[in-house]
Amino acid sequence: MSHAAFLSSIAAFRSLPQRDVQQLSTQCEPLRFARGQQIIRRGETGDAMYIIKSGEVRVPILDPQGREKFVARLGAGEFFGEMALLTGEPRVADVFAETDVEALVIRKGPLQPFLTQHPRLAGFLTEILGQRLLQGEGIKQVGKYKLIGELGRGGMALVFEGLHPTLNTTVAIKMLSHELVYDEDFCTRFKNEARIIAALKHENIVSVIDTEEAYATFFIIMEKVTGTVLSRAIDTRGVLPFDETRAILRQLASALDYAHMHGIVHRDIKPANVIIEHGGRVKLMDFGIAKTRAEASKEDEDIVGTAEYMSPEQALGRKMDGRADIYAVGILAYEMLTGRLPFDSPDPYEILRMHVNKPVPSPKSVNPRVPDDLDRLVIKATQKKPEDRYQTGREIVDFLGANEVKSGLDTTRAKGHVITVLYDGAQEEQVREFLRRSVAEAKKIAGVRVGVADVGKLY
Repeated sequence: MSHAAFLSSIAAFRSLPQRDVQQLSTQCEPLRFARGQQIIRRGETGDAMYIIKSGEVRVPILDPQGREKFVARLGAGEFFGEMALLTGEPRVADVFAETDVEALVIRKGPLQPFLTQHPRLAGFLTEILGQRLLQGEGIKQVGKYKLIGELGRGGMALVFEGLHPTLNTTVAIKMLSHELVYDEDFCTRFKNEARIIAALKHENIVSVIDTEEAYATFFIIMEKVTGTVLSRAIDTRGVLPFDETRAILRQLASALDYAHMHGIVHRDIKPANVIIEHGGRVKLMDFGIAKTRAEASKEDEDIVGTAEYMSPEQALGRKMDGRADIYAVGILAYEMLTGRLPFDSPDPYEILRMHVNKPVPSPKSVNPRVPDDLDRLVIKATQKKPEDRYQTGREIVDFLGANEVKSGLDTTRAKGHVITVLYDGAQEEQVREFLRRSVAEAKKIAGVRVGVADVGKLY
C-alpha cells in the first residue's frame, strides 16, 4: 500500500483531499524497528511523529511518583509522538517496539516550511490534537484553564468547555484550527477577534476573558453562553412568534449599535452567530472576520462572509460600514418571519448576484400574517443603497419601541404582577423551566407583555 493510500485510511487524514494527502505523504519517512527496540525515550526532546503501518508498540504509563500504572499498546493506523509537531516540550513517555514495527515518520524540521507553503494541509494537526484533548490520558489543560468537554466545531475553530482557575466558573475555549495558523491572514483575524471583543462590553455581546497560546495554535477564552442558537430555533420552529422576533431584533440592533459606535463592523451577521439564552437574552458571537471602521472603508478584493446575508456592497468587495450589518439584520429578520431565506441557490455567486440586483421580497408576500411594522423593517433594512437603509442600530431599536407602543398595551389601564422565586442554586434548571412554561402560558393571552427582571426582556 502506498504512503498516501495508508494515510487516507486514518481518521486524522481522511478529511483531506486526495491530492493534499499525496503531497503530505512526500514528508513521510519509512522506518523499521526490531522487537524490543526503544523508539522514544521519556524526557528527550521530540522532533517527529510516528504512524504505525504494521506491528505493535508498548507505552508504559507512569503515575506522578514514577511508578507504572498500566501499559498502553498501539497498533496499525495509530500514532504516537505527535506532540513533537505541536510543542517543544520533552517526551512524556517511553515507547518500545512490542513486535517488529514498520512506521511512517513525519519530522518537525521539514514539515514546518512545507505547511507554510501548503497551509490547508495543517488541518490534520487539529484533528490529532482534538483526539488527544479530553481523551483518556490526553491533554487536560490549556494554559491555566482545565478542559472539561467539547462544545462545538466549525471550519475555523474547535470550541471546548473549560474551568476558570480562580473564579471556578465554566468558560468557552475557542481553538484556532492549525490549518489557519499557517495562513497568516486568518491567523491575524483570529487574534484580532480577541482584541475586538475584549474591547466591547455590552450585555448582548459575548465577552472575552483571556487568550492563550499553546500546542502551536491560539485560544480565545470567552464567557460560556448557554441557550439556543438562532439558526437551530428557525430550523426547528420555522416562523418565530412576532413578539419574540421583535425582542431578538431589538437586542441584536442594540449590540450592533454599540459595536458600530466603537468603530467595529461585524461583517457576518447570521442566525448561526446569534444565541438566545434561557432567559431570553440575545448574545452576538463570532467576530472572526470583523473589521474596524477604517479597515472596512477600504475596497477589498477578498469577499469574506456568508453569501446568504451579504449586503450588495460587501458582495462587490466595496467600501462598507455598519450599514452592511444592518442589511444582514434585515435578511435575518426575513428568515425569522418566513422560515426561509429571500435568496437561495446551490451557487453562492448566484446568491451574491441576487443580493446586488434583486430587491428582497416583502415578508408579508410570503407570510400574510407578518405584522406591518416588521414587514416595513425588513424592506427598509435591505435597501440596495446604504443611505436608504436604517443608518444605525439605534434607529431599529427606536422603530421597534415606537411600534410596540402603538400596537400594544393601553398603558393608562395597564396592571402588572411581580413573581419572586427563591430557590437553592441546585434547582436552577427546574426554576428556569417553570419560568419558561409560565411565560409561554402568559403569552397566549392576547395583548399581554411578560417581562423577566434579570434580563429586562419583553416577550
